Amino acid sequence: MPTFPRKSVPSRQVLALAFLLLLGCGTENEEGESRETESSGLAKKAKKGKQTLPDGSVYEGEMLGGKPNGYGLRKLINGDVFDGQHKSGLAHGYGTMDYKSREEIERYSGLWKSGQREGYGTLVFSDSSRMEGHWEDDELLYGDYQGSDGVILSGKWVSSSLSEGRMKTALNEEFSGTFNPDGSFLKGAFLSGEGNRYTGSFKSNLYHGRGILEKTDGTLYAGGFEEGEYSGVGMLVEPDGSKYSGGFSQGIPEGFGIQEDVTGVTYAGNWSQGEKNGRGTLDFGDGTSFTGDFREGLAVQGSYDWGNGRITDSYQDENGEWRDR
Repeated sequence: MPTFPRKSVPSRQVLALAFLLLLGCGTENEEGESRETESSGLAKKAKKGKQTLPDGSVYEGEMLGGKPNGYGLRKLINGDVFDGQHKSGLAHGYGTMDYKSREEIERYSGLWKSGQREGYGTLVFSDSSRMEGHWEDDELLYGDYQGSDGVILSGKWVSSSLSEGRMKTALNEEFSGTFNPDGSFLKGAFLSGEGNRYTGSFKSNLYHGRGILEKTDGTLYAGGFEEGEYSGVGMLVEPDGSKYSGGFSQGIPEGFGIQEDVTGVTYAGNWSQGEKNGRGTLDFGDGTSFTGDFREGLAVQGSYDWGNGRITDSYQDENGEWRDR
């Protein structure tokens, strides 16, 4: 048989081959450990359980580090029940709280942040009233309130009270403007159920301060108000077209004022309890006039100018007829 010479592998090639084998084994080992660690971490994040929390509430759901984290159901010690998302042990994300401990509140469904209502949500009361809108720090910031009595409030809220916005009642009353902290009107436009419209200031929901009142019968008043009545200086136009400008008190002329009726007769002078009282002048619009004293709406003493140079000492009888002395 022929013999063949044996070929030897150079020592440098042996060393290189050994190094590659060792490197491959090491890489495979590291990847295996890495995958095992990652799987362990995922298992930890996905942990679910049921436990009693330090505050006495009972929680069942996803947890992380011994705290509610993710979706779960939490029964509080006062009877309230929260069903929704958690983060670091607090309601966070979307969830529903059923209030068993409070008679006036039934349920809140919406967004939460760090255990408080924050974001869009709806709060339902036990009488079926509801508040819906954007919440911040557990309080409604912008949104609507629909009362069981038919009242609808919409706008900006501060400390659970409407601060600026609109109100509508079941009686077709409407208000648009600003509100006091107690919910009463501060300043704005009010439309009554009868169709009367007022624009101005309020006090305890009564016209108070400066304002304009337009009634459906054609009456128009612009001026001061006090507790719902004309007061101070103002201008009144009656349904028949007669006008009065001057002082008012308790809804009627008081002090100095000027009245013009539809026939063109003008009175400028003092008023008391809604009638001409004191010194004043009547201009009849035809060149004649009377200047003198008035009592309870009638001229009692003064000068009647006939417009032709004739002047008489005149007065009005109890029926309003003119007499000369």
